[in-house]
Amino acid sequence: MLKAAERMTRPGAVLCALLALSLLAMPAVAAKKKKAKAVPLPPLPAIETPYIVAEAESGRVIEEFDALRPWYPASTTKLMTIYVVFRAIRAGEIALETRINYGPNAAAQPASKMGFKPGTTLTLDNALKMMMVKSANDIAVAVAESVGGSVDGFAKRMNEASAALGMTRSHWVNPHGLPDDRQYTSARDMAVLARALLEDFPEYRDFYKLPAISLGGRVLRNFNSLIAHYHGATGMKTGFICASGYNLVGSAKRGGREIIAVVFGASGGKARTRRAAELLDEGFASGVMATDPMVTLASAASGERYDSPMDMRDYVCGPRRATAASEANEDDEPVSGADIFEPAHLSELPIYTGPPVPVSAFVPPDPPEYGDADFVARLPRARPRQEGEPDPAVMNAFAPAEEGSESSPPAAAIGAAAGSPSPLDGIVPQQN
Repeated sequence: MLKAAERMTRPGAVLCALLALSLLAMPAVAAKKKKAKAVPLPPLPAIETPYIVAEAESGRVIEEFDALRPWYPASTTKLMTIYVVFRAIRAGEIALETRINYGPNAAAQPASKMGFKPGTTLTLDNALKMMMVKSANDIAVAVAESVGGSVDGFAKRMNEASAALGMTRSHWVNPHGLPDDRQYTSARDMAVLARALLEDFPEYRDFYKLPAISLGGRVLRNFNSLIAHYHGATGMKTGFICASGYNLVGSAKRGGREIIAVVFGASGGKARTRRAAELLDEGFASGVMATDPMVTLASAASGERYDSPMDMRDYVCGPRRATAASEANEDDEPVSGADIFEPAHLSELPIYTGPPVPVSAFVPPDPPEYGDADFVARLPRARPRQEGEPDPAVMNAFAPAEEGSESSPPAAAIGAAAGSPSPLDGIVPQQN
């Protein structure tokens, strides 16, 4: 018994006993960790982001808040893109039937995109429909390169057209609205652009209100929920990046009046749709009162004290969100599913606006591979001889022939290769 007790007091035995005790305690520790809850993040402060509502015909501002504050436009940029395209069509530079090329630069753009392979061609008409409904960034680049020669060339046109319209708080560097700190606009500027699109190019209104397109058996629906749920909606465009939040430029027409609403920085898809509908309702309810001091899109001034855009990442893409933020996301925690239908003219059931509009593109077939019936091996072509370079036929004539080679040329052929003045008779061409 004494020896056993001595063995138990040895250092190794003590360590083993401690290890055993720790292993027994581990499940309890793990259980405690499993039960522990993460400390909730403090709520973000409530903020009011820029918006404006105005009459399309007169340009009279009905309501505004921080309308001149710089903001990231996200995919509402594509309204500027399509405006530049319409100007090019009117100038005779391009037509809706013109086929445009979809190159490697277009294919390299991130989603949202159509995802064609380089070499695809499609009409400008189909391209614009894909760009406005799917909000396809790759198609926006293909259009820009076809109209402006390059993205930079097209961006120059965007800035020229923007300045001509009096959009004093806008600058453009790309045609799709993907993140770039140099690209910004304001709610007031986008209302000016929306009015110009509706008034200057009435023949192209259908591009802004397509409910869906179909391609290859797939139906792609418009991200703008106003088209399917707001009575009298005449369309326009949504946009989203984390830095901008959820943006919407919307328009609607009832009783002979057309109203434009711009919402920037909403917390989700439902929130922007609901807010835009509320503003449109207020616009239609306002009436026209001649005694009101006339504030127009040209004289709107709220938010002009700001000189840089606000970054909305923490509000729409941060860890406080339970759902993934994206352009297609119509869910946002602050608004319940039923709340979206609160405005008087926002329908719970989708409004039928016609079937999806078919679009198409010509995708070149993949080249046949080895083993295919129509596969043809392409032999490499010899590099053309450069000026001053010796004739390889002459140089090869004096090279030693491989021993035992059946392809070694006869002596007479060497003479011919060396520059014999007359063709040689009786030489049978070799069959390779």
